[in-house]
Amino acid sequence: MTRRDGFSLLEVLAALVVFTIGVTGLLSALGHHLRDINQTKDHALAVRIAMREMDGLRRSTYAPDAETSGEAGRYEWLAEAWAMELDDLPGMDSDDESASDGTFPYQLEVTVSWSNDTGGERKNHVKLHGIGLFEDA
Repeated sequence: MTRRDGFSLLEVLAALVVFTIGVTGLLSALGHHLRDINQTKDHALAVRIAMREMDGLRRSTYAPDAETSGEAGRYEWLAEAWAMELDDLPGMDSDDESASDGTFPYQLEVTVSWSNDTGGERKNHVKLHGIGLFEDA
């Protein structure tokens, strides 16, 4: 009997098939994770833009314009403000108007929308809601 060292061609081919299937699965998962990371980055940037615009509305002393908008690259935002009735606020009644000291509540809303591609349809959006007290202009 002779002793043979090494692997047969069939064993090497079987090992290559198993290795190829494993690498294909890993590359597919990596592609999905990279897409998820890009979506998370887009969402985080949209939230920062929305917070910046909401902060801009809240810094105003007087009632802000009813609507402002802007655009930066793939992102577009719309900031809206409208007067609220005191009855709309929790714990307030229109009879309590004297307690408002000349300030009036405004509903604030900022919407940021963006597309996944430059020039594409804006399918994604983030919306922030808030209330601000402003003096009447």
